[in-house]
Parts: sequence; C-alpha cells; structure tokens
Amino acid sequence: MTNQSTHSEFYHALTIDSNMCTGCTNCMRVCPTEAIRIRQGKAVLNKNKCVDCGECCRVCPVKAIYIKHDDFSEILKYRYRIALVPAVFIGQFSQQIRVSEIYACMKELGFTHIYEVEHGVGLVTEAYRNYMEQQAPKTYISPFCPAVVRLIQVRFPSLIPNIIHIKVPLDFAAYTIIGRLCAAGIKREEIGVFYLTPCAAKIASVKSPVEGEKSEIAGVINMDIMYNKVRQILINKPAAVDPINHTLRGIDVLYGLSGGEAMHYAGRCFAIDGMKNVIEFLEQLENDKIQDVDFIELRACDQSCAGGVLTSANRFLAIERLKNRAKHIDTLNKTRSLPSPCVNKQFLESLKSNIDIPEIKPRNMLPIGNNMQESMALLEQMKQLEASLPGVHCGLCGAPTCHAFAEDVVLGMAETNDCVFNIRQDPKTMAADSEIWGIDKYFEL
Repeated sequence: MTNQSTHSEFYHALTIDSNMCTGCTNCMRVCPTEAIRIRQGKAVLNKNKCVDCGECCRVCPVKAIYIKHDDFSEILKYRYRIALVPAVFIGQFSQQIRVSEIYACMKELGFTHIYEVEHGVGLVTEAYRNYMEQQAPKTYISPFCPAVVRLIQVRFPSLIPNIIHIKVPLDFAAYTIIGRLCAAGIKREEIGVFYLTPCAAKIASVKSPVEGEKSEIAGVINMDIMYNKVRQILINKPAAVDPINHTLRGIDVLYGLSGGEAMHYAGRCFAIDGMKNVIEFLEQLENDKIQDVDFIELRACDQSCAGGVLTSANRFLAIERLKNRAKHIDTLNKTRSLPSPCVNKQFLESLKSNIDIPEIKPRNMLPIGNNMQESMALLEQMKQLEASLPGVHCGLCGAPTCHAFAEDVVLGMAETNDCVFNIRQDPKTMAADSEIWGIDKYFEL
C-alpha cells in the first residue's frame, strides 16, 4: 500500500473480493452512507460515499469484504521499529497476561520500541481546550474518529466548522516518540512507526489524512493479526520487558472507550457511539433540534474502539479489563513519582506547529450535473422518480432504498425497469407477487 493518496480522493482500506461475494445484500443494507450497490450479483463500492466505518465487513457472511493493511515485513525496512499500541489492544488479552509479557512478544516479533498511543492524551486535551477557548462559542465535535469525520464531510458538510481542527492522540504520540528518538541522535529515516489499528477508518486516516499532509506513521497493522501473532508467542512465555515509559494515568487508558474523551471537558457534553446513533444525532444537530451543547464525542463503533471490526475480544470484556487496568495504574501512581517526559523545549515548540489541521473540506458524494441549473433539474427529476416508486426498499433493484435507486437512475447507473414493480408480468406471476406485497401496492404504479 502506498503511504499517501492525493487530497482529491479518499483512500479506502475496505476491499471487496468479487470472486467470493455472493450478492447477499447484507453489506448494502447496513452501509450508513448508501455506498454499496449490487451489480451483476456482486457488491460494488462507491468510493465517493464510503467512510470506511467497516460495518459492511462486520456483516459479510462469506468474508468477501476485508480490510487491507501493510505487510508485517515492512517493519524490517527500519533500524528502529516502533509499535504504536492503543490501550484497547491490551484489553484484548486476559487479565492473567501481564502487559510486560505482551510487550515482550512484540519485541520478539521484531519491534525495537513499544509506545502506547494514550501517552499523547494529556497534550491533546490541553490543545483542544486551548482551541475551544480561542474560537467563537459553538458546539465542538471531536476529530478522534476518522469514520465520523469522513461522514461529516460527505453527509453533513455544514457541520465541518464544528470539528476541532487539532490532530488526535495517535498523531501526538507519533510526533512525541519520533522527537525523542531524534533528540537522542537517531536519524529520522531510520525510524519506522507502525500503528496497530482496531478499525478500517484509522488505516484510511493514516494513508489519506483529512488535511492532505503526509502522516508520520510509516505503516498500519490490523489489530486482529497482531493479536494472533502475540498469542502464538505467549505459549512459550517470553521474558517480560518494560515499556518505553509508563507515565500513563488511568484516565488516559480509558480515552479510547465510549465516554473516555467527553469526561475531560466541562459543560454540556455528549458521548455517542454506533454509526446509526451518530447519524441520528448529527441530523438533529444540523436541523437545530439539539442546541446549547459544548462538546460532542462521536464514535462510529458500538462501545467505541473496543467494538472495532478488527478487535478479537468481546467488547464488554475488553472494557472491563481496561477499567481494571486504569484502577491498577492509578493505585500504582499514588505510590510512585512519575518521571517527566524526556522532551526538550525545542521539540515542544515544533510539536505545536504540527498539531493543527489546516482545513477539512466537504466531499461531493453525489456529483449531479455540470452547473447549478442542470443540477437543480436533475434533482427535481430524482424527486419525481422517487415519488413514483413504491417505497418498500426491497433492495431487489440492487440499491438499498428507493431514494438510492432514484439517484442511480438519474446518474445513468440503473434503469427504471430495474425496479420489480415497474415490470409488467404475466397474470400468474402478478398474482403470486400480490400475495407478498399486497394487491394495492403492486398496482399503485
């Protein structure tokens, strides 16, 4: 995989294997942005609409939809190989397995340094507070979940100004560990930072950041693959090793869980997870049905990153483990003096200049017409066509809803006769269909 796509297009980690696809329509029905169609009995992805939430991958019964990642051998290209580990990865393992044992397995696999993403939480929360204080009062939306940011770009562009234009803990952690190693005299080109991801959206955010800049992260490895690799080595119980540092607080460990971000801010805050819930909330926010909110944490996955499509453990068990780990860390911190991060002032200044997201642009997911007049005419045609359709959203036309089918017809990607209700059939077939749909529904067209 290339590390960077152009700013004019989305990079997508989701891939459909047409040889395996059976055209069952499960993926088409769960897609929150109606990005999937069935054509010639196979699922087809509309890349302009897809936000890489991974819901399609989750429901595919034959695993025809999978998530691309970098080959693990890519880490060997670097002399210093850093694993950026989110806390939720630790939550995949039984509490009987020590964190240091997990680190030891990762070092045996080839990583030279282990650094947990949540080490950047303190810097992030401070940066977000400063940003909100300097801007005009409004409802602020966290940029933490890249699937949500892309959703806003394609479905709720009017809410883009509400997104906090500051990078997320993943970026802060990458800058920090690279800065520390470079300050120790290591050349930047010798450092490769690899992130263990619980979802497809974070792969896409590394390969194609919303701000269009190149990520400091060299590669992304799917969390389920790394989990299986570590599990295999755990059988031999390698010697435990210490992490690169351990200045984590309990509250940092919980940051990737639902509510873990909102708890850092005062005022009226909401924490919402699950793509369906996120869309419903954003619709009401956009229509001014929800007002006077200070901060919104939105996560595409149920229970946030613990429910990511690339996780292996039951999300509720993972949450329990992380909460227990947070309590344990807080207990330890009461009995020891935490070391100060070894970052010089010059690095801190350079970090400040790299944390802003300069621009988040809306994405045109439905390019209709070449000018305003033509677009308005096509939209009116679409509206009239949709009004003539039965509204049963049966999916037999290869589109998830009658609205989506009307879009496809106007865009020249479908014919009106692709709708079964528009086909004039022989009396026997019509009688059979009327038993399913009802005689009034069948003949109303």
